[in-house]
Amino acid sequence: MQPEVLSGLIGFGGALVGGAASFGGVWLTLSHQRRLAREARLSEIGQGAADKALNELITLGEFLESVRGEVATMRTDESAEYLDTVFGRMERVQRAVARIPDQELRARVRDLLIVMRKFRAAGVRHFFAVSWLAELADELTELLSAYIRSDPLPPLSERTGSKQQRAVQHELAQRRRFELMQDPDPANVDPREEDAEDGGVPAS
Repeated sequence: MQPEVLSGLIGFGGALVGGAASFGGVWLTLSHQRRLAREARLSEIGQGAADKALNELITLGEFLESVRGEVATMRTDESAEYLDTVFGRMERVQRAVARIPDQELRARVRDLLIVMRKFRAAGVRHFFAVSWLAELADELTELLSAYIRSDPLPPLSERTGSKQQRAVQHELAQRRRFELMQDPDPANVDPREEDAEDGGVPAS
């Protein structure tokens, strides 16, 4: 092979390698920029959704403060008008939080909203139910505020953990009462269940 041809081939090969390296560098840069842009967009969406949910919770807390005295004597097995507003706010919180990209936050908010809906576990009067709802709204407010500040999510409070346990106990008691309605044999009735029905607030 002529030296001139060999030199040309070497030069051409070097140009190809250099072009490929340059193309690879551009591709990596563009890929990194797209990833950063996507993360920034998700962060923006999450912050906006968290702000909206937080505003709903603040409004809910203020509303619950205004109804405390109005429902004190009503039993929780009676329908109360204030619950329409409460559940409406909770639904808007849930829809807003669904847009937040943080999976852990979404799961924790969902779990707390479920416990809020178990308000009848608070006691036999709506006075206790309103306190139950207000305290859980405060817990959700702290959780979303930490997310907005980019702080670590706070651990579940002992008070809220106790509510979760009471909600489970209440649901089991309700299921047991339903089973007894299907099989009303006095031998199957636990006296402690009868006492719990008359006592008001379940033991935590």
